[in-house]
Amino acid sequence: MGESPKGSNLLLKTKARLLRLKSRNDRFGFTLAEVLITLGIIGIVASMTMPTLINRTKNKEIQVQFKKAYSELNQVSQLFMNDMGMSVTDFCKDSGTRVFLEQELPKYFKGMFIIDDTIYSSTDNDGNKKNPNYQFYTLSGAKLRLGPCDDLGFRMDSSGKIYSFVGDMILQGEQGPVVCVDVNGQKRPNKYGYDIFVFRFVDNGSVLPMGQEYKAGEGKYGYAGDASSSNFFYNEKCVSTDYIMHQVSCAKYALADKHPTEPGKNYWQDFLGGSR
Repeated sequence: MGESPKGSNLLLKTKARLLRLKSRNDRFGFTLAEVLITLGIIGIVASMTMPTLINRTKNKEIQVQFKKAYSELNQVSQLFMNDMGMSVTDFCKDSGTRVFLEQELPKYFKGMFIIDDTIYSSTDNDGNKKNPNYQFYTLSGAKLRLGPCDDLGFRMDSSGKIYSFVGDMILQGEQGPVVCVDVNGQKRPNKYGYDIFVFRFVDNGSVLPMGQEYKAGEGKYGYAGDASSSNFFYNEKCVSTDYIMHQVSCAKYALADKHPTEPGKNYWQDFLGGSR
């Protein structure tokens, strides 16, 4: 018995509807291979962009810590001047930087304690130059035995920042003392010009980033060494090399957020982004 025309039409309509649905699924659905390829592309893009985003975030955090450390040093310097009737500079000229560091500074930085007493003349039992347990580097990543502030050991405050000082006598007409600050403590990268910066006290009660002139003519010195803070000027250089004295003046550019060599660019992202 043959199929009725009515039944035949219904079957054809059903087949046509199923074909349309199949076509729609083909157009809008994804195969497993397509999903895996898409996820792979997303992973590649993420691997290329995430390190940059992480670096930018970390640089911003260190910038905030740098500004806080600079502000705290200035507050301490002003409070000391109000309390003592003289600047830190004048006090150190009379009594020495060691007395200021050991007897006076802890009054303003609560919880400050020495974490490493290694200085430039420290040796091990065999007479070899001793490296500090607290390790740090140049901006290019060269390991340092000691930095510019190597006279009086390393001290940490309650927030974790690490301070070290130049202990040379400050003569009349000179400024100081010079202090190096690791603004995020023992956290890496521990690099001069990145999270370690050099500052100096001056006789008006302020603290200045190294590289910023206080009195005319200070920038004429061509040798960055100890003794007076003026000797630390090294043509205001701040570049990523293995030579530590090329990062002594980086604090000046970090505070202004200006690229040391390329006008129009900034310090914390453009300069450090290419120096890490």
